[in-house]
Amino acid sequence: MKGTRKSGGVALAPILVVVCALVLAGCKSGSTSELEQSCRSEGGFLSGRKVTCTGSVGTARGEPSVDIIDADGDLSGNYGLEATIKVGKGEAKAYLNTADGGQQGGRVSPGKPLRISAVVGLDDEDDEVSVSLEVLGKRVEDLTYEATVAPR
Repeated sequence: MKGTRKSGGVALAPILVVVCALVLAGCKSGSTSELEQSCRSEGGFLSGRKVTCTGSVGTARGEPSVDIIDADGDLSGNYGLEATIKVGKGEAKAYLNTADGGQQGGRVSPGKPLRISAVVGLDDEDDEVSVSLEVLGKRVEDLTYEATVAPR
């Protein structure tokens, strides 16, 4: 009597698909270290509030997201954003999502800061403005930024 033998390769196929998907998804993430940020708010209820944040990232790898504005839920609506991003070493693409659903940004490298002027939307649930980085090469070092949101 001959027995039938099932191939283990068929059973492994779904597992391999999941592992490959997780590996590819991991390529869209990144890491940052030594994050620091300080924010200050000016103005009042009637005159409109302006929030300015400065910060730094020691190193960034892959495709991380960096919060450049933290409004603490105090702002709601569309605001004008002015931001400058600098790096000490390495090169990256930096983009943020705008209120109209588009993206604003470009490349940043040592000696070539990136300046972004855009309209961003803020509300109680989404009170931060983030920049998505795509590090070109192994890493970016000494990233610094200054960003301001003000009523339009």
